[in-house]
Amino acid sequence: MLINADIAERVREIAQLQESVHRILGEREFDALAIGKSLGLRRKLEGWSFAEVGEVCIGNNLRHAVPVNPRRHYTHLPKDFLEGELDALPDRCVYLLLNNDIGKSLPQYIELVRRRPQCLFVVWDWDSQHWLTMSCTLAAHSDFYVPSTSDNFYTLSHFNPHLLGPAFAAVNQWSRQFIVEHMEVLLAARSDEPFGPHVQYAGFDRRNRAVVTLKTSFQGIGFTDHSYQLKSDLDNLREWAGHKTHWIIPVLGGVPIRVYNCMLTGGIPVLPSHYRGMPECLVFDDSPVFYDVIDLVEPADAQRQAVARFDAQGRVGVAERVGRALQHQHIDGRCESVLSALEAAVRRLAAGDRGQPAPYLMNLGLQAAERVCPA
Repeated sequence: MLINADIAERVREIAQLQESVHRILGEREFDALAIGKSLGLRRKLEGWSFAEVGEVCIGNNLRHAVPVNPRRHYTHLPKDFLEGELDALPDRCVYLLLNNDIGKSLPQYIELVRRRPQCLFVVWDWDSQHWLTMSCTLAAHSDFYVPSTSDNFYTLSHFNPHLLGPAFAAVNQWSRQFIVEHMEVLLAARSDEPFGPHVQYAGFDRRNRAVVTLKTSFQGIGFTDHSYQLKSDLDNLREWAGHKTHWIIPVLGGVPIRVYNCMLTGGIPVLPSHYRGMPECLVFDDSPVFYDVIDLVEPADAQRQAVARFDAQGRVGVAERVGRALQHQHIDGRCESVLSALEAAVRRLAAGDRGQPAPYLMNLGLQAAERVCPA
């Protein structure tokens, strides 16, 4: 089927927009920014050793994270730490913050960076695929910037040449201990009806249409607000664990946290078909079921396949998915991956080593290769 005139016009529009972006990224101001950030980071590393990261201040969105490395100590910052007295915040440490820890307090964060020249600021951006204004700003005002997807990687590198990752998102809603203590909730009987409340975001019409379309078939799929944040951890866990399947309608690229929540609570994720070859999904096992665009209109077959996969694996399958997710997709391990990559980057900069890629990326590549081409 040949593309029609309307689609051809859209192709030209997209190509023109991309050319404009590349023209802007080619301007000299970005050369000065990159050189300035590299020189500033080099001076900071000469004045204070971060080759081994011990003291780490983490934001409220990582409140359930527990160090898995005995060399590290986490200081959990309160939710509105940027709204208080900045001079009272810890010094001579690493700040590991999510973009949502900064959010509306961006000016205060930038001031904190200015006041703490003996700290390393690492921003882990879980919305790097679609919140470009915030992402570029955070990259420019951090020592190391960590996107959660490979989307926009090239663009973001112009605002900070010291990128780690991408480090994918992870389960941060429940602690590892909480999950282990409530395994009976995860192993209880479940509904065949899918679960899929999604927060509505303006500007993503195609995604919003997909949610509305699926709701005509499944009442458990639709738009919701942030009221889940007011529920207890146990109530949220029971809600997630009450369903065999979870339909995921992402905003753009990358894997939403919903996928990791689904895996950790033992469900079967139902993902868009273009996810099959994405690096983010190559590290999953064979649990996901994939849907095409036409399945949004006629979703019964995809849903039946997902339920059948859950039923065939039973309680053993639930326990296995929970175990694998605790090992590979929980916030504890992901934080350690980011901090290990940070240490490796610091050592490379100190040694002037321009050779190997970051260990986190190497491990990710090996995991993906093992999934696709097992030994």
